[in-house]
Amino acid sequence: MSRFLKLMSVLAIVALIAVPAFAEVQNVKVSGDIDSKMITRTNYDLGSGTGANDNDTWFMSTTRLQIDADLTDNVSTCVRLLNERDWGVTETNATTDIDLDLSYVKLKEMFYAPLTVTIGRQNIRLGSGLVVGDPDTNDTSTVAGLTAPDLSARKSFDAVRATFDYNPLTVDLIMAKVYVGARLGSGNNDDDSNLYGINAAYKFNQYNSEAEAYIISKHTRSITTKALTTDVYGIRGSLEPISKLVLNGELAMQRGVYSNTRDRSAWAADAAASYAIDYTWSPKVGVGYVYRSGNKATDTTGDYKGWDTMYEDQTHGIVANYLLREDNIGGDSNSQIITANASVVPVKDLTVAVDYYNFMLAQKLANSSTINSTITMTDKKALGQEVDLSLGYDYTEDVKLGLTAGFFLPGKAFSNENDSAASTIMADVKVAF
Repeated sequence: MSRFLKLMSVLAIVALIAVPAFAEVQNVKVSGDIDSKMITRTNYDLGSGTGANDNDTWFMSTTRLQIDADLTDNVSTCVRLLNERDWGVTETNATTDIDLDLSYVKLKEMFYAPLTVTIGRQNIRLGSGLVVGDPDTNDTSTVAGLTAPDLSARKSFDAVRATFDYNPLTVDLIMAKVYVGARLGSGNNDDDSNLYGINAAYKFNQYNSEAEAYIISKHTRSITTKALTTDVYGIRGSLEPISKLVLNGELAMQRGVYSNTRDRSAWAADAAASYAIDYTWSPKVGVGYVYRSGNKATDTTGDYKGWDTMYEDQTHGIVANYLLREDNIGGDSNSQIITANASVVPVKDLTVAVDYYNFMLAQKLANSSTINSTITMTDKKALGQEVDLSLGYDYTEDVKLGLTAGFFLPGKAFSNENDSAASTIMADVKVAF
């Protein structure tokens, strides 16, 4: 009998150990969206092709499925799956895979009432997206097989974020692992790329105004060269001095190590104003100026002065955003951009908008240099102009229809062989659930 009792006790202990432990779930929410686009792009080589037809029309879909779960008090989780693909391409693991877009746990009031800690793959966008918003910048993507990588929806970082909420002051501390190189047993090159940062934002009681200051550092290690670093120090602010007039401004400078023999010294500035007119059709107008420092073609020693795009998430023209995507060629680096925009709501649920961009180089490029492998440049500063027209219609609360057309006209900074206009026409249907 005693042996039987001992055996039953052992079995009971094993059974208790084998029972899986589940967190208490208080609430689960399933959401997502499907965005289908028809895209036509024309002459993105600006006429530099050697007989090849640089015109194409294709379809692209972005599908996201998100599950949010509230567990015990102050503990929540989020998982979002993402698929981005062009229609009709040969199906491979790369073109039809499901990527992990978000995967994080959020711990509120962790050890200390104002502290919230978010751990895992998460979206991080600071301010206007000048420095941090997209790990591979918003003009390209690591997703394989996309004809338009600049339209990728993936913006997530593998990161730890600590948020201190001292309303009206909020302070964020961030550490993100952007890239991991060789691992143990395969060289151990210690060549990871990491992001570190602190961002402090304050909301004022007057003029609907806010201000923030930040220090962001990108650090890439290597055993063969000096560690490459970009340190950014910036301030940003906005205010509404009179009703519906909003003023924005941002100023940032970069320091750090550019190469084994050169340091980095660059800066950027943004200024913008927008006004919503209290009139029929709800018109809005805005103007802005964008500056990103550049490195002269003749400056091959001393400090490198071209602005490092870091992890930017800004778009200045849907065509130019892709055409001028390389560093120091006049898009998000080595640029002066004058912007103007206007929008109206002529009928309920329909918005009509126009955006204008005038692009100038901050510093001239070398004569006969090339960008994007095929486009030849001159030693002039005028890059060109772009006009984007868009229609947005709220078909229902869940369905949005859009039509966008963008036209880029090259300036004198492009050679005579590359003076043909480029265009994009895009129609999309987005359903959110």
